[in-house]
Amino acid sequence: MENTVESRKWRKALKHRRARHKTLKKVPTIPITDLDLTEIPHHFNLTHCLPTEFELSPRETEMVSPPAHLSSILPDYGIATSRSPPNKALIRSRIDVIILTVLAKVKREFAAKSRSSIASASSIASASLESVHLRFAREMKFVWERGKQRVRLSGIVDYSLWYGMPDDPATNMVMVKMVTMGPLKSGVYQCLAYMAIIHETRKQANIPDTSVYGVATDSSEWVFIRIRPNGEWVTKSYDWVYSLQKIVSMLAKTLANAASFDPQTAQKRCQWV
Repeated sequence: MENTVESRKWRKALKHRRARHKTLKKVPTIPITDLDLTEIPHHFNLTHCLPTEFELSPRETEMVSPPAHLSSILPDYGIATSRSPPNKALIRSRIDVIILTVLAKVKREFAAKSRSSIASASSIASASLESVHLRFAREMKFVWERGKQRVRLSGIVDYSLWYGMPDDPATNMVMVKMVTMGPLKSGVYQCLAYMAIIHETRKQANIPDTSVYGVATDSSEWVFIRIRPNGEWVTKSYDWVYSLQKIVSMLAKTLANAASFDPQTAQKRCQWV
């Protein structure tokens, strides 16, 4: 009898899944790049505000020194590519080096802190570190409803950092959008679109902290973005030449908070204030 009930439940669930899949196949797909990007805030009910003092700026105690080998690698890049046009491959290679070296530094230093902390803090930090996943060229899809309109938004984000299960879009994450052509402002709006999708997904999953973080960069200018839980979004821009340490510090701070552990204590906390 019990097996019969379970079998019925399974068939019902399978039928529901097939019906939902069939319905979604009829939903038109729109690439995020085809949207009027300046309308992204309006589409997702986001309000632009100014950041608070340390929301997108590192405190003195949060300043992180750039990875030692980064100061030699990037000048070598400059020498080797001095006559190369700033195309997509060149920009990506610079961003790859910066993000990967900073993430590695964050993992190494926070792992060392956790080993010197009390056992409970150590286990929390270790769990957080093990749950950090950096993914490249991540495809994202989201069924978006506005009024009676229902469409599937799709796009590829250049880099994403996931905390928790890598395939669970409701987990904390950092979106990084590489900008190779045109003004950086367009990259900010594209990044905001991906962030808004995660923000909405987190709301639908009833996750208490729906804040999302992002970065748009052409490897020279770095714009840090945050969507607050209440739907307000803020930005702050830094120049690599003049603000190298601040950029590295903000990347470390952002990556650390995406993994839900404090950059200073390696202890887990609920949200970034």
